[in-house]
Amino acid sequence: METVIFWILSAFAVAVALAVVFFKRAVNGVMSLLALMLALAGLYVLMGAPLVAFFQVIVYVGAVLVLFAFVIMLLNLKESVQPLISLVDVKAVAPAVLFAVGIVVLTWLALRDAAFSKAAALQQPVIGLRQIALDLFTKHLLVFELASVVLLVAAVAAIVISRKEGERP
Repeated sequence: METVIFWILSAFAVAVALAVVFFKRAVNGVMSLLALMLALAGLYVLMGAPLVAFFQVIVYVGAVLVLFAFVIMLLNLKESVQPLISLVDVKAVAPAVLFAVGIVVLTWLALRDAAFSKAAALQQPVIGLRQIALDLFTKHLLVFELASVVLLVAAVAAIVISRKEGERP
């Protein structure tokens, strides 16, 4: 059953990731990115990391994607008139596709003979929410606060950029 859920979530994640790239309207891209983040959270739960899935939903879906949506709404982005991919662009995309296929093939060749065991994963110590909170608010407090300042600056910058030329602050 887990394998079936994994393949369904994986196929869904790939489909919505492609939708992020190929949608013409920015709002549709953000909504596809939301679906992608939720699919990744589901995959994290399947891997036995519900805490990481929780942080995925809270941080990325709850904060970053909401910020993206506000920026897009503030900038009032319109639909582009040009087609997304023309015949000229295919020549530019072909090397990137070949590179990606090469990476996939090399990864498969490297991992096909590898022996993975669940015993090694079970020997790892279990880190709980308390330990993560202690690490976050003691050793990594500066990084945590800097990330919040960067998000605040990004929000203020989005508001400043979206203002019209003659408007007062």
